[in-house]
Amino acid sequence: MYDTIRYHVIPPAFVVFFTGVVQYLAWSGRGASVDFSALWGNEFAWRFLGVSFAWAYVSLLVPSRKCKGPVTDFGQVPEYQDNGTLYYWATLVTFVLYNFFVDKDLSLKIYDNFPQILGALNTCALLLCVVLLIKGRLSPDVREKTVMKKFPIAYEFYSGKELHPRLLGVDVKQFTNCRFGMVAWQIFILAFFFAGIKREGFNYGFAVNVLLQSIYVAKFWWWESGYFWTLDVALDRAGYYLCWGCLVWVPVLYTFSSYFMVAHPPLTSPLISLLIFFVGLSAVIINYAVDREKEIFRKTGGECEIRGEPAKYIDVEYVDEKKRLRKSKLLISGFWGTLRHLNYNFEILAAFSWSCVGWHHGLAPFYYVVFLTGLLVHRVFRDEEKCRRKYGKYWEKYCSIVRYRMIPYVF
Repeated sequence: MYDTIRYHVIPPAFVVFFTGVVQYLAWSGRGASVDFSALWGNEFAWRFLGVSFAWAYVSLLVPSRKCKGPVTDFGQVPEYQDNGTLYYWATLVTFVLYNFFVDKDLSLKIYDNFPQILGALNTCALLLCVVLLIKGRLSPDVREKTVMKKFPIAYEFYSGKELHPRLLGVDVKQFTNCRFGMVAWQIFILAFFFAGIKREGFNYGFAVNVLLQSIYVAKFWWWESGYFWTLDVALDRAGYYLCWGCLVWVPVLYTFSSYFMVAHPPLTSPLISLLIFFVGLSAVIINYAVDREKEIFRKTGGECEIRGEPAKYIDVEYVDEKKRLRKSKLLISGFWGTLRHLNYNFEILAAFSWSCVGWHHGLAPFYYVVFLTGLLVHRVFRDEEKCRRKYGKYWEKYCSIVRYRMIPYVF
């Protein structure tokens, strides 16, 4: 029964539900009536996406430093462009200058055509998922010995076939997750903020909402090379869940609080907005500090100091898919010696901070926080399942030392 639900029921149900919810959010966020013509986009939407896709694609072709992700169990070593920070700032500055000096109504056009942009994005993302499924079945980049081939086609479409596929000379996940998804998050919230100023004037709560998100997104680009070691990239395959999610779900849900605030301006006072800003900023900084601690530990092979003392860790051994004995280390000092996923707590707090400036308008500004909490809790269990299967007794030892996941004495 469990396998039937997991592999046969949930994938098609999620594809239908989430694909439809995208357009609902686009309409409900501004209180507009349903317009099914938006499902196919319009001229502005397709031109906007054409430029965005081309800009993201070119960023992955220009000569730059390279960085690598973790070696897969079947011996593949993914390689990525390491020019994310430059790409982010070039995109941000170009958008702002174009918005103020070339087309002063650009932000309003993006806001007014947002349902059409999402409709066009939906079409592109679903087509990409079909291409990835066909490619994974007929011409994978790496032939791997995996049980994935036994799964039903609906599950393969949803979860993906290949771990690190490349199309047209670029890594698919770096294109969808980073070069489009994360930049779209930044560009859309800025566009919504500028549109809100044109419609209602400057709003302190709205400014805090966008500023905190911008700091969080900028932090991601500073840390992009570390992102390639996270579950999103190292474990999840390129399919609907990940690629459609970053091309469509990120631009609509992650930006929703800002989109909603154009038509529903926050009512928080300047003082309360400032206090919320400092809480959110602290959460982003600590979230980065936690992630940075593990990144330094990984890059130095454990030969580093954490809080002035040599890093403590557990030496582990495991057998990969090719029956080769490998070694690794599990960090048990610093932040990572207190809770297994302390970084998730501060990620949720940061999202809550930039959302709560709109609390006067009910639950809508908190949609992303609710989703993020569920996503991260689910990710905790996925990570533990992977680690328990991979490390065995060493993982049990780690859990006996770092006993709690996110909340001391509770969870």
